[in-house]
Amino acid sequence: MRASVVLSLSLAFIVSGAKAEGSQWLTHMIAENEQSSAHQVVLGSNKKDEGFFSTHELIVFYGSQCPHCKQFAPIVKAWATRNNAQLLPLSLDNQPLPEFPQFLPATTEWINAAFGGNAINYPATFILNPESKALYPVGFGSMTDAELNGRMTMLIVKIKAYERRGSLS
Repeated sequence: MRASVVLSLSLAFIVSGAKAEGSQWLTHMIAENEQSSAHQVVLGSNKKDEGFFSTHELIVFYGSQCPHCKQFAPIVKAWATRNNAQLLPLSLDNQPLPEFPQFLPATTEWINAAFGGNAINYPATFILNPESKALYPVGFGSMTDAELNGRMTMLIVKIKAYERRGSLS
């Protein structure tokens, strides 16, 4: 049941991302972030790795005073490092966490792209394909390392299939 909810949300974000693409705001936002030195908050190895995260990034929205965010930050940081994933922490209150001393503010554009007018729950983790501008939700709330690893393992397979064939089935 959880998997189908995640997949439904993924498809919804892909569809909403396609509608937003005409405005080009996300394209410009990503381009600005890639050119800025602040984007060097990336953890893990760069695009030399031929794995999934050589073409995708991991995004986490957090609040510095949120106890769940404080609990989840070391877990997601360690996961990103182990899996050579580029991690982009986006702060909802423009404050760092010890694991994310360098971060970007969660701008209105990022929030709208990720939450699409729905309630903002955090920590919130997404996979971003910078080329297609697709955001795939991984989870909302804190997770254990095992939960994060399980979701990522399942979701990466689905994302690869979707991006090859255009279907999350």
